[in-house]
Amino acid sequence: MTWNPLKKNYLNQRPTSAPPLLSYVEDKELDAVVQKLIYVESAIRKLIKEMKKYILALANLDKADQRLSTNLISCGLAQNNNECRKIVEEYYSVATQVGKNVQEISSLCHKTFIEPLKKFRNEFVTIAAAIAKREDLVTTWKYLYNTVKKLQEKKDRTASHIAKLERERRAEEAAAKELKTIHAQLLTELPTFLGKRLEYINPSIHAVIMIQLNYYGHATQLYTQLMPIQCSEFTSSMVIPEEEYQRIISIELNRLKSLTIVKDH
Repeated sequence: MTWNPLKKNYLNQRPTSAPPLLSYVEDKELDAVVQKLIYVESAIRKLIKEMKKYILALANLDKADQRLSTNLISCGLAQNNNECRKIVEEYYSVATQVGKNVQEISSLCHKTFIEPLKKFRNEFVTIAAAIAKREDLVTTWKYLYNTVKKLQEKKDRTASHIAKLERERRAEEAAAKELKTIHAQLLTELPTFLGKRLEYINPSIHAVIMIQLNYYGHATQLYTQLMPIQCSEFTSSMVIPEEEYQRIISIELNRLKSLTIVKDH
C-alpha cells in the first residue's frame, strides 16, 4: 500500500497482524488503540459537521426573523395605532440587534470550535500515515520472511543459493527490526495521544457553552423588553416563578381566544 501525503484520508485502517514476529498480545494491543482512535476521528468529523449545520440553521432562523420584523413594520397594519406601531418598531429594532449577535456567534463558533477541531483532526492524518507505513513494513517483512523460509526449505546448497539466502536473511532481519521499532513507537505514542484528547476538546466545548449562554441570555433580555406591561414586575430579575408564568400565559391565551378572528363561525 502506498501512502499519498497529499490525500487526507480518514483514519479507517486497522493494523495487520504480523506473526510470528509480533505476538498476539502486541498485535491486539495496537489494534484496540487504533479502533478507539478511528471512533474518535469519526466523532470529531461529525462534531464539525453538526456545528456547521447549527451555524447555518441559526443564520436561517435569523433571516426568517428579519423578514418577519421587516414585513410587520412595512405592511402598514399597525400604522393607525400608535401603541401597536411602537411594539412593531421595537420588535424590528430587537430583531436587528439579535441579527448582529448571530453574525458574532457564527464567527466565534468557527474560531473556538470548528477551527480547533479541524486542527485536531489533522493529527489523525499523521497517525494514518504512520499506520500505513507500518502496513508497508508488514507487507515487506512477510514477503522476505516467506522468501527466506522457502530458500531454507530447498536442498540446493550451491554457493549462489547460500549467498542469496544470506542476502535475503539480512534484508528480513532489517525489515523485522524496523517493523518492531515502529510498532513499539505506535504502542507508546498512540495511547498517550488518545488519553490527551479530552484536554484538547474540552476548551472548545466550554467555549460553545459560554457563547450560547451569552447569545441566548442577551436575546432573552432584549425580547423581555417587549413583554406586556403587566409582566414587567416579574421579569425585572429575568426569573419568573413557574406558577405565575403559567398564569400569565393562560391570561394571554384566553385573550387571544376571545378575539373574533379565532372564534368558531
